[in-house]
Amino acid sequence: MDYHIKMPKRQHHWNSTWHARIKHLCIVALSMIVMQTIATADPLKHPLTSIEIAGISLDTPTDQIAGILQAQGYTQVNPSLYTKSEAAPNGRSTVYRIEVDDTAIARELGYFRNLTGGRNKSPSSRDATIPESEIAMVRQLYEAVCNVDEELQSERKCAPLQPASIIVNHGMVLTVDANYSILLKASDASTAIMIKFNANQ
Repeated sequence: MDYHIKMPKRQHHWNSTWHARIKHLCIVALSMIVMQTIATADPLKHPLTSIEIAGISLDTPTDQIAGILQAQGYTQVNPSLYTKSEAAPNGRSTVYRIEVDDTAIARELGYFRNLTGGRNKSPSSRDATIPESEIAMVRQLYEAVCNVDEELQSERKCAPLQPASIIVNHGMVLTVDANYSILLKASDASTAIMIKFNANQ
């Protein structure tokens, strides 16, 4: 009687299937790692991404923005606009406006300060300076854009830093690179700041 036992064909088929599944899982895992790397590589590591405007930046989660701004006294006017007003000398008011524009491929943050109202609109005194509350974010943005070689500084029209004036590109929108653009015009009387990321710019 022959007692030699042969491996069933079904077991051979099971081994082949198991190896195929392992290979498939490895491919899926590698794909997920690659996708995650692509998703986080840019814009998160760009120097403009971490610059805060009134406490928010390009990488601030959308659901946290309202709370951060409301804690500073801003009122949400609509999903993309926040404002607040403070009394200023000579019966005038300082109006602050924050704009947050989000789309599937872009985010734009804007900060604007202006004086309104009042009858006495005399020019600012010679010793007037950019408000203390703005100095940090204004200088941080200026340095991110203008801390470059002299040729690029000239191209970006980085005006020398002054206590009462910090301006880039004559106060007009500047395209920094393929995905980022900024606006920086700060003075004692008014300020306009914008940082924008656009995946398809």
